[in-house]
Amino acid sequence: MTDPPSPTSPGHAAVVHEPRSTGEVISDAVSVLRRSFSVIFAVAVPFCAADLLLREVAQSFMLGLTALLQDPDNANFENLAAAIPNLAAAVGFLSASFCVQQLVSGVVTAVGEQAFLGQPASAKAALRRVLARGGPLIVTSLVFMVAMLGAFSIIVAVPTAIGVVAAIATGIPPLMLLAFIPAVIVGLAVLLILTLRWSLYTPIVITEGRWGFGALRRSSALTASRGLPFAETPRFRLSVLFLIALAISSVLQSLFVVPRLVVAVLTGWSFSDGAFPGLAQLPLWFAVPFGLIEVVTNAAVIPLSGLLVALFMFDLRVRYEPSE
Repeated sequence: MTDPPSPTSPGHAAVVHEPRSTGEVISDAVSVLRRSFSVIFAVAVPFCAADLLLREVAQSFMLGLTALLQDPDNANFENLAAAIPNLAAAVGFLSASFCVQQLVSGVVTAVGEQAFLGQPASAKAALRRVLARGGPLIVTSLVFMVAMLGAFSIIVAVPTAIGVVAAIATGIPPLMLLAFIPAVIVGLAVLLILTLRWSLYTPIVITEGRWGFGALRRSSALTASRGLPFAETPRFRLSVLFLIALAISSVLQSLFVVPRLVVAVLTGWSFSDGAFPGLAQLPLWFAVPFGLIEVVTNAAVIPLSGLLVALFMFDLRVRYEPSE
């Protein structure tokens, strides 16, 4: 009779340490989520609850801002200045929500690393890792966002400014659009390229301890094409995983938006009112159970996206850095 596998033996591992196809990475992510569901779910629930609360508070401030800007009686400098705190608060709470989402991804990545190393899923160990590297992860996330927005703004702003000057000088207004539309298309293409180059930063920060531009450079190195056929390059494969994550997110959003819309309309809201009401503006009998359902559903499904990215990074390391 053979002894049962120890926690760190290959028999306990949920991930095979050999190059995996994109389909196998997806299968591995589903397998890890299934095997470690209770741990991932228990850790994700409070983060998802905090994220929902922060987004709802931000939505409340946005509703106040919309009301001020839509009322023609408030179209003066004093009232516009009074709207600035609403805007600042909304941005602040949305930023906090973004940080919480990064921490959720960090916890999921830590559990994915445990599976990759053949260790049993441990919520305590995953939380310790995120507590140790959560700060660098948030900083890296902000660097990523600022770099993306900066690149897009520069690409769009310069041609648009030239188009505006040309339109004024020639008296041909369409020249502005002729400059603006291609600039936006190019800007979106650049955003896509940068996203595919840099988006492994979360597992890099959590598992390797690199952060900031160091994490972005490491992500670029891991996702380099290496002369492979286009369909086999890391960035193409990563784009497939992102499409799957986007599909999951879109389905969840539709599941949550449609009931909110129906209840909002039934309780007197109309499209002419502007901003979509948050849960706090809906009846209590709907807002409380629906909020709980949203938190539970997000905690059960959203971690799959983080696992896909984490296990894909491990696959790249196995493929191209086997000695490590």
